[in-house]
Amino acid sequence: MKNKYMMGALLLGIISLFASCSDDNDSNPTLIQPTEFTLNTPEYINSTIDLEKSTGLELTWSQPKYTADNAPINATYEVQVSPTNTFTVSTDEAAADESGEKVPDYAVLSNTTQKCDISASAEEMDKALVKILKWTEENVPAEQEMYVRVNAYILEGTNHLNPVASNSVKLNVKPYYIELKDATPTMWYLVGNMFGAKWASNKSIGEDALPMFLKPNFSYDKKTGAGEIEYTNYFLTGDYNEKAEVDGAGFKIMPSSFNWDYSMNADGATKGTIVNRNGGSDGGHIVAPEEGYYTITINTADNTAKMEKYEGDVNDYGTIQISGSFNDWTDTPMLPYNTEGVKNHAWYYVMDVPAGETAQFKFKIADSWETSWGYGAEDGAINMYGKCDAGGKNIGLAEGKYVISFNDITGSFSIVKL
Repeated sequence: MKNKYMMGALLLGIISLFASCSDDNDSNPTLIQPTEFTLNTPEYINSTIDLEKSTGLELTWSQPKYTADNAPINATYEVQVSPTNTFTVSTDEAAADESGEKVPDYAVLSNTTQKCDISASAEEMDKALVKILKWTEENVPAEQEMYVRVNAYILEGTNHLNPVASNSVKLNVKPYYIELKDATPTMWYLVGNMFGAKWASNKSIGEDALPMFLKPNFSYDKKTGAGEIEYTNYFLTGDYNEKAEVDGAGFKIMPSSFNWDYSMNADGATKGTIVNRNGGSDGGHIVAPEEGYYTITINTADNTAKMEKYEGDVNDYGTIQISGSFNDWTDTPMLPYNTEGVKNHAWYYVMDVPAGETAQFKFKIADSWETSWGYGAEDGAINMYGKCDAGGKNIGLAEGKYVISFNDITGSFSIVKL
């Protein structure tokens, strides 16, 4: 039966002879079901990993032998973590069990890859431990054993065909308590010539990488945070040079990992196109087909993107101010997303709310309250995104550091915690 599924996958074009894990080429591969493959021992195997202070754990592995000559195959890989090294019931399987009898002993991390390496989320690993071991804030241990393995499969639609798991690697980690709640919506960041010629060299949100906007009234996936994000503004255009770059107007879009191998760029050197590099070869700068207003939309569930002409009305306010309890309700200019001497309608401000305090604020035009924007059912209500109302309520923020963004075309605001 497994070989039947494999042949079906081949006929449907799921298997490719040009995968990233190998440079081999076999025009007539013999397909087999792999029985094992190797997750390499990471260099940090003998260290205690502080999950709270780590961003990602780098993992590499060999390609499973899906063909007799190990020809390259476009397999999909997911990372699994377990505190017990049993890998029998996943957290997703337990959650779907209406009887409540299934007890999870491992979790599958949300990011997958078709390469033989990944930076696995330390935060997701910690959440898995908290969920499986049911820690409270008071009983998180100083250290914890954690087992990691990689699962490979051929993806056909939503079906995972011919799965095979690697060996597991035991790591020693320092966990921390993290409140289990709905996943934060997935965010991508704008970089490049349109945005001050900053290319995320420091990976600093609000400095050299600007967040896109969460969509008002959109329901994001509670487990993964996947959904749609967007950005509307005025875009320049220009001609590609021999490097597929566009001076002044070219840009790219970075994932939260800031891994260039998975950035959004143009399809080759074609204006108006946006594709996910997905570990493949680099593409050109994204650039508008012609100068004007556009909306970029990214579906973070499948990492597809589009750039569409914006046809709505646009008012030119020149500048936008942020005013609130943090500045005694005076005017503080927000910074523009577009910095190349062109029209701008997306603005941001980095706010640091001291520990133990809360803040309230609104958006407004300079030197007047005749035009202002707010949001919420009551003053001080905390909302991380939405579509502002003219003269609406004060937006609230708890302690922490944030990038606050506002679009004066759409009235949308979006807040990213740093």
